[in-house]
Amino acid sequence: MNIHLNRMFFSNDHPHLFGLSIYFQGCDRHPKCPYCHNPQTWRPGIGYEYDLNELIEIVIGKVEYVMDTYSNLAVCYVGGEPLAPYNRDAVLELSRALKLKFGDSIVNTLFSWRMPDDIVEQGLLDYVAYIDEFVLGPYDYTKRNEIDGKVLFPASTNQIYLKEGLRNASTVQLSARV
Repeated sequence: MNIHLNRMFFSNDHPHLFGLSIYFQGCDRHPKCPYCHNPQTWRPGIGYEYDLNELIEIVIGKVEYVMDTYSNLAVCYVGGEPLAPYNRDAVLELSRALKLKFGDSIVNTLFSWRMPDDIVEQGLLDYVAYIDEFVLGPYDYTKRNEIDGKVLFPASTNQIYLKEGLRNASTVQLSARV
């Protein structure tokens, strides 16, 4: 299986942990978020192409490289849209491989335009089984989360940050959390 990435680099995309950000290529949201942070990631099937197994080995190598310095590392799945149909299998396999190799030293963090109920209703719970934290909701420039020009986390106030998994949640429970 091949997957397309826009870029991958060490970052501070997570609010508390140093992270490795993996920007998936392609976004399935229609319409796109006005003033999207990453419009270059919208079109699927372009960018850097990897065999999924090769990508897993590359990411494991990058994580091993910094684990001597950091006891915990966030791996941030961003985009584009990590849960788009052409990206979701890679998110599952990559997040699973990292959890199996590094356990709780890795905090798998998924950014998606989808809200919790969307993930449940679209049958995506299996794809996020190894995700520890979520930043959910479309970016909305009119609700930009900033103080004195500094963008806070998450980037817009309509987005939610969940520090827990969704695997065993029901739609009713999810709605109560928001």
